[in-house]
Amino acid sequence: MARILPLLATIVMLSGLLSLGFWQVERLAWKQDLLARIDARLAAEPLVLASAKDIDALRRDKHDYHPAVIDATRSGTSVFWFTQIENAPVNFAPADRVGYHVLTPIRLADGAHILLDEGFVPARLKDEFANRRGRVQNLRVVIRWPDARDVFAAENDLERRLVYVRDAPQIGRHFGISMPAVIVEAAAAPGDMQAGAATAWPRGGQTRISLSNRHLEYAFTWFSLAAVLVIISGLWHMRGWRRRKT
Repeated sequence: MARILPLLATIVMLSGLLSLGFWQVERLAWKQDLLARIDARLAAEPLVLASAKDIDALRRDKHDYHPAVIDATRSGTSVFWFTQIENAPVNFAPADRVGYHVLTPIRLADGAHILLDEGFVPARLKDEFANRRGRVQNLRVVIRWPDARDVFAAENDLERRLVYVRDAPQIGRHFGISMPAVIVEAAAAPGDMQAGAATAWPRGGQTRISLSNRHLEYAFTWFSLAAVLVIISGLWHMRGWRRRKT
């Protein structure tokens, strides 16, 4: 019994480590497929979002990261999503990397609203973009479903126009309008990311497409721990066997 219990413990731990390793292999295949679908969608022909019917037809499994074109009118009031810049221009000051995305409700021709992420502004420039007015015409955007709130996200403070999660329906309710969960992010203008290009604020082209993909590394770690466990357990049992022989 004194040797059976350690053997059973080894088998249980080995099963757990191998399960985690194979799970990471499955996650690797899933992440690679996701990245391939994102690349394919970003290269697709842009949709035209001109009405509530167009917005209602959007589906996350088919249109997340899909490009589109919109013509709309800003509502005149924006809120600010606290974050850091995703795609910084060349020689961008480190102090300006933390700031806000300007989130503005916009109205389409038929009166439907959708939330537009106009891009990033450094924290020092935030107050200059509190009231966004005027039309956005033939604006290239990327259709996105924002990440859900996690346990670490602070509550949105709409009275101060500060948000930590891009919850479009909640933002819409605050301003007395109806908006879907889907939002649109301003795409980069031609040449916007080139070295030496003048920085226009808000800076579009902030769609996050470089998703973390470390599943192969994690799988290697779990399988390595499983191998170490087998070696240590084997050496321990061999030592016990030799002692019994002497």
